[in-house]
Amino acid sequence: MAGVKHLHHASIDKAGKDTWRMAEAGARLVVAAGEGEVAMIKRVASFKLEEALKMIEGSADVVIVEGFKGEAGLMEGAVKVLTARSVKELEELLGFVRPPVAAVTGPVAKQLRSWRGAPVVDLDENPLELVGLVARCANLHLSSL
Repeated sequence: MAGVKHLHHASIDKAGKDTWRMAEAGARLVVAAGEGEVAMIKRVASFKLEEALKMIEGSADVVIVEGFKGEAGLMEGAVKVLTARSVKELEELLGFVRPPVAAVTGPVAKQLRSWRGAPVVDLDENPLELVGLVARCANLHLSSL
């Protein structure tokens, strides 16, 4: 499994740290390696989900994407889990999402049981239900191709 997270703030690096200073000095790519983990910081004008997926290609069978709603939501064949705070926010996501939608979750789960045919999962009460729904939705979608 792999994960891709869209950040809404300016940088994952911290001002004043060695990696930050390397980038400030002109390094286009900084690799930070520690015991058991490696991080790559690449300065770019913009970054698309497709580029991230190419970076991980061949490394994982499943990729969890958080954010990138304008790109991920419209991807054909990608199983989606919609997360929203309210019914209003959920309705606003409609323009960004193509099927299949495995489930809906987030604070909105306290208000709904289902939404447009998709089950609503309260992760506080039943987190494993979401795992099963995503797996089932992915298997159904793959078998229809």
